[in-house]
Amino acid sequence: MPGIKHIVAHVEGGPHDSAVLKMSAALAGRFGAGLEAVFANVPPFIPASIDGILTPQIIEAQQAIYRERAKAAKALVDTVKLAQGKPVWTEVEGLAADAVIARARYADLAVLAQPAPEESDAATDYDSPAEIVMSLGRPVLMVPYAGTFADTGKRVLAAWSGTRESARALADALPFLAGASEVTVLTVNPEGDAGSMEADLKRWLTAHGVKGKTRVAHTKDIEVGDVLLSAAADLSADLIVMGAYGRSRLRELVLGGATHSIFRHMTAPVLMSH
Repeated sequence: MPGIKHIVAHVEGGPHDSAVLKMSAALAGRFGAGLEAVFANVPPFIPASIDGILTPQIIEAQQAIYRERAKAAKALVDTVKLAQGKPVWTEVEGLAADAVIARARYADLAVLAQPAPEESDAATDYDSPAEIVMSLGRPVLMVPYAGTFADTGKRVLAAWSGTRESARALADALPFLAGASEVTVLTVNPEGDAGSMEADLKRWLTAHGVKGKTRVAHTKDIEVGDVLLSAAADLSADLIVMGAYGRSRLRELVLGGATHSIFRHMTAPVLMSH
């Protein structure tokens, strides 16, 4: 079975880099993978408050900010030690989403930080992770901005809806599922024969060497995202696996309800595929 051989970690010279690199290094060690740290040199942008006037002073000030961020991120990356050598450092000119997508399409997994709600500048665009998930074509591991997560994937909660996205996510998560001590696949408000669905899921998991349990939840008044988060808390899950639903076109992003909820309120690392 193909595994994870190359990981791309997005760093931005900010407070989340340490968590992203610790998680990425732990996974690289577990899977015997290489690690590439990607930093985006975001081009100068025009604040709305200055009526479209981009002066040389503004350009220089913005470029100075990114030089300092790149320096801080590179210094932190240089402290990361891997069994198979040092991480690769890559700087890409462009927006964060474009930079990560450009490099992670040649990788097996991308690791990103969930932006904190107050972050909204060009380097920490709140919509960048969603844009990456929807456009990349590779699984994306999101590390919550709150909490400490040195590792992930021992107790896994996977969301299943029978859709293309959930099937893709479960298959992409197989390297994690194979090494997990507990795997629970949760379906919320299933359509059709739930018993037959659970039997098929167990058969598929067993065929891939995964000993997993299935659960079904029925709810009318609670959002699916909240059901997933509640189940993750009940199971002490350290990884949530789910398909990402929505559409991404020309940077106009519309996410499905559960996807949007998890993006905003994740309490454990989340592996997403689209």
